[in-house]
Amino acid sequence: MQIGGCAALAAQAMAQTPSIAAKPLKVDLFSRHLQWLRKADEMAEAVNEMGFDGVDITVRPYPGHVDPTRVAQDLPPFVNTIRKHGVLVREIACPVMDADSPNAEEILATASSLGITHYWGSPFRYATGKPIVQQLDDLKPRLAKLVALNAKYKMTGMYHTNEGSNSVGAAIWDLLYVFKNFDPAQIGFHYDLGHMTIGGGNGTWALNLRAAGPYIAAISVKDFVLETNPNPDGGAGRGRGAMPNGWRVKPVPLGSGLINLPELANILKETAFSGPFEIQAEYPNGGAESAQDKITLPREQVLGAMKRDLTALRTAFGPSGLL
Repeated sequence: MQIGGCAALAAQAMAQTPSIAAKPLKVDLFSRHLQWLRKADEMAEAVNEMGFDGVDITVRPYPGHVDPTRVAQDLPPFVNTIRKHGVLVREIACPVMDADSPNAEEILATASSLGITHYWGSPFRYATGKPIVQQLDDLKPRLAKLVALNAKYKMTGMYHTNEGSNSVGAAIWDLLYVFKNFDPAQIGFHYDLGHMTIGGGNGTWALNLRAAGPYIAAISVKDFVLETNPNPDGGAGRGRGAMPNGWRVKPVPLGSGLINLPELANILKETAFSGPFEIQAEYPNGGAESAQDKITLPREQVLGAMKRDLTALRTAFGPSGLL
């Protein structure tokens, strides 16, 4: 991609950014952290107890809350039960990469029939040894088919951003190069502030967030710190987020790490963002952090930790008036 082309994309995206006033946001919790609660009533009661507005439901193989192969049978009663408790359901996480993914049309059709408007699926990875732009061009026809399916069911498909040398979308500009030919009502970013801060330090994440403009369909927040790695060359100490240079990423409760929530709030207000917004709690929390179907800590302790995340978010966003 030419540098001039990148600048043009940024100008185009920012020109399309809505000028209307930002509306107060509703905050969801990713249901991956509540998979130890198997019944919809139990999960909804926990969401209300913590003070969240809604929940992003995992439509994934067990221990996901709804099996993708049974989405037509199981998602409607699950969602309707949750909503009876006053809990919002606007988005789902599911294994849809493109229109040819297993159960893709059934998942979208069922979700749409329930008034769910957004979903996010599996990530794309770069193959080594092939030109990057060629790989992005190869994605265009795949996404064109998915965009058509999204339009059919009035759904917004979202790409969850990850950092990493082989992660498509880590730079934002790469996937924006593909998205720019499609309507943001059908395709966009599920922008993960944690991953994007890791991949775009020193404020680059903020530049990329602004550049993506109307293609920011939803926001996800999680927090982290960097710590020295006792086993940088491998072994049990390497763990998730390890780097080969003696450091590793350590997930921590929201507001206690390196992400900049006040700046995020300012940008979302500036761009009049109004899409789904969720918290992902990936720090150690009795197994809730890693999608377990059983927890090893007391229920009140696990829920209390995630409730404190929401409190930290509300404190950081307070001056913006968005929460």
